Amino acid sequence: MFARVGTALLTVVLLASTLTQSTWAAASPTDARANQSILIPATSPARSSMLLTTYSGGSTVLQDDLYSPTLDVHTSYRVLVPSGYETSTIRYPVLYMLHGVAGDSDEWQSLGLLEAADRMVQRGEIDQFIIVLPNGGANYWVNQPTGGRWADYVVNDVVKQVDRDYRTVATASGRAIGGLSMGGEGALRIALTNPNVFGTAGAHSPSLRTSFDQFAPELQVIFGDPISWREETPLWLVMDRDSAYDLNLAIDVGEDDPWRPNVELLHQRMVGRGITHRFEILPGEHSAEYWIDNVDHYLSFYSAALAAESATITIDSDAS
Repeated sequence: MFARVGTALLTVVLLASTLTQSTWAAASPTDARANQSILIPATSPARSSMLLTTYSGGSTVLQDDLYSPTLDVHTSYRVLVPSGYETSTIRYPVLYMLHGVAGDSDEWQSLGLLEAADRMVQRGEIDQFIIVLPNGGANYWVNQPTGGRWADYVVNDVVKQVDRDYRTVATASGRAIGGLSMGGEGALRIALTNPNVFGTAGAHSPSLRTSFDQFAPELQVIFGDPISWREETPLWLVMDRDSAYDLNLAIDVGEDDPWRPNVELLHQRMVGRGITHRFEILPGEHSAEYWIDNVDHYLSFYSAALAAESATITIDSDAS
């Protein structure tokens, strides 16, 4: 699709054994907090589902309500259900895609990810799988020392409800998680700390800090202090834990992305520890255009990573 720069060639070898934050993300954390209005303090559990879109290939997009016991809030997420889901008995792998700091569950759909998945399945370019787009506000998808536990919310609430309500392959090898910018960092963090839940992770332009003091004071509160930040950042998780060895990992960043040096540091640390992963520097910046240009590329990676689980497990036709 694109001419990969030399750095990508290095990790082609590493992968031999395995298989934009957009201009919106440039908004200040204060502006981004407006997205937290989607999260309303809960009074009682609630669930409903609403049809949003049907694509030409037959895939449908639903919006499901979610009550999160972890956060004690009502929120929602979007789900792309493959064509033929309603008439089949197949269990499908699931891809969870996390938004950036100024985004919400609509972000990846607005970037064309869901429509691309429908089109690529039609053309036989990828396998069918369910795609889930959670809401997370501007909370960095992290378990905050004195605030909400946003990683646990994904693992314990979103994944649990999706497995309850859809015919999923409910194993780590049947789940992938990815994200852009803040969501890219969050996807790595959640996978590295929950390898029993996710077997694959993709970080697309992750907004990594290399030290705690790079955060603005209002963001330092989210991570607590340098010690708790070290326990949560992928830059140190790949050094302090061994879980990365058991994951399918892909990382990419634009050649003109201001976060590129920090992302390259993560790559260098993974190479130093012999962690198999795909790393690419692609044309573009930290912008919506970059992610739009690469959604097909991302879906090809996730499809290949989930292929072993795709369309292989069936259930009785009278089961939900």
